[in-house]
Amino acid sequence: MDWKLVLEYIKTLIWPTITLILGFAFRKQLSGLFGKIDSLETPIGGITFQRQVEAVAQEAAEIEGEIAAEVSEPSRQTDPVMEDSSASGEGIRSLPEMRPDRYEREMANLLRAADSDPTAAVLGAWRELESALTDVIPPSSIRHTPGAMIRRAELQGVLPNNLARVAFDLKVLRDRVVHEGDVSLTREGAASYIAATQSVLDALSLARTPIARGIRYEQAVLRTIIELGFNIQQATQDGSHDFFVSIDDKRVGIVVRHRTRSPFMRLDIKKTAEKIPASITPTLIVTNAALSPSAIEAIPEIANPADTALREVVQWRDGQDDSSLVDALQRIAAT
Repeated sequence: MDWKLVLEYIKTLIWPTITLILGFAFRKQLSGLFGKIDSLETPIGGITFQRQVEAVAQEAAEIEGEIAAEVSEPSRQTDPVMEDSSASGEGIRSLPEMRPDRYEREMANLLRAADSDPTAAVLGAWRELESALTDVIPPSSIRHTPGAMIRRAELQGVLPNNLARVAFDLKVLRDRVVHEGDVSLTREGAASYIAATQSVLDALSLARTPIARGIRYEQAVLRTIIELGFNIQQATQDGSHDFFVSIDDKRVGIVVRHRTRSPFMRLDIKKTAEKIPASITPTLIVTNAALSPSAIEAIPEIANPADTALREVVQWRDGQDDSSLVDALQRIAAT
């Protein structure tokens, strides 16, 4: 046997073998290290962050534009009666409001601060968003984590679903800066984060207008009726109904009324009934607001088949009220 040849083979193979053994033994540590090389040794981590936040900023701007377009549609006019009945003393607690001017000033200050300290600017932008969410969700004795605050705002209808997703993306990016330490932030990356946050704040402010909240409520009612197994027909051009529900061979007209401040009053029912002639489809009003005692008493009198097609008024807020909604639809279809 040629021992010299064997030794040469061993010398050739020993270091690759040792490397493989060490690599296997320390695979977890090496995996974490290689995951950070992107930004510890090169600016790639900062570039990756910037690209991610630019994508979030673009989505936030698109959502803001969509909400603005919906609110500005000529057909989306606020009925003065629907927002003017609180003088009776039967009002409900007004929803908390944002302070958009303050946030605009703070965002401008943070954009200037990004020149010298991009990390501090990103953290400051997140604090402003967190503060805005605190402003608009109802007070609670429980201190919520940022993620729980976003979910709570979404569940309570303060934050539309797509906007909640963007807010959560901003939280994830902020957490990456704070906890992972793998981002070498640039001024441009911080500016993109601030722009995304500003779009979310602007969209959140728009989403809380009475018209925007009414649109989301109408969409929720429509979606629920479909999920309950009913067929939907498009509304007519005269604007008397929002949509129609088909039940067997009958049709029920739906008028959706969203309130932000006060109960549904007798005057609300009367004004709506006047817009629904007796000759058209039997109609149900669906509202998120509680019916005032005077409204409950007035329904049999106002909903006179000789004067109007209005038949009933039902309160629907969420899935807990589904049975009331179904019962009302079936009663009207049976008449």
